[in-house]
Amino acid sequence: MSLYHESITMPTRKELLQRKRFLEKTKTKLERSLASSPTGRLSTSRKKRLPFSNEKARATFAGYYLVMEDGRRIYLDKSQRKTIAALAQKEYDKRALLIVKKELRKLQAFLDYTEMLKLEDVFDQCLPEKQIFIVPAVRSDEVFRQDWLNQDYVRKPIVDKDHPFPTEKGDMVCSKTEAQQADYMFYHGYDYLYEKRLDLIDNCRPTWRYPDFTILDPVTREEVVFEHFGMVDDEGYQHSMFDKIRLYEENGYVIGQNFLFTFETAEHPFTMDQFIRILEARFPWKSR
Repeated sequence: MSLYHESITMPTRKELLQRKRFLEKTKTKLERSLASSPTGRLSTSRKKRLPFSNEKARATFAGYYLVMEDGRRIYLDKSQRKTIAALAQKEYDKRALLIVKKELRKLQAFLDYTEMLKLEDVFDQCLPEKQIFIVPAVRSDEVFRQDWLNQDYVRKPIVDKDHPFPTEKGDMVCSKTEAQQADYMFYHGYDYLYEKRLDLIDNCRPTWRYPDFTILDPVTREEVVFEHFGMVDDEGYQHSMFDKIRLYEENGYVIGQNFLFTFETAEHPFTMDQFIRILEARFPWKSR
């Protein structure tokens, strides 16, 4: 599903069904508890404490009362603690049951919505011989994904065989780390393009960079830039790295949202755990 009918933080259908089963069991438990609860409701009384000088008057707890259906109030002393507890639990159970029923109604309505045909699915319902003449209002997720993966884009020019490492997707990349990252994304269903040109503005002038990976967010259909900074120990590399980060941020790229990166130094080498944590934090549905 896409941004047109799904929130980026929306739980999966499996999680919604688990929540529904939990609420149904809770509803039954609450109804049984209420069926065996005592009659009447619990009320409390408070008395005002006289203030000293400029101090405001304060109300302090005085006692518990059982309020019958006809309005009579019966004082409950400490020896009737079990009755007090049962009436307090009854009040909670009634409030909780109202909320559970309301959530179940909302949840069922949403589950019904997830099962219905969506705007994005209409094109796929048309015959192939008719699809060639149709311009859909919104492309389905799969059509959008395939169009995105098969797009023609400007790649970074290869100089002196500086891309010697092959990937499972078929790209030739610059380093073993990039090859590891690319293969992980390939095998775990992340759609990406390698070194796709990114047009930017720097001091009111057009410029461009070639991020290591441009990853497709299938929910929002947003492109997420990913960079690996592999020579952070080098002073000249540091200058280039910080300048690139500055440029991305000035062009609306926000770290953790549409701009991700990993880095390594001699003292702190790259680990795949670091890479996976960053991916799963940005694309949480992939880790479910």
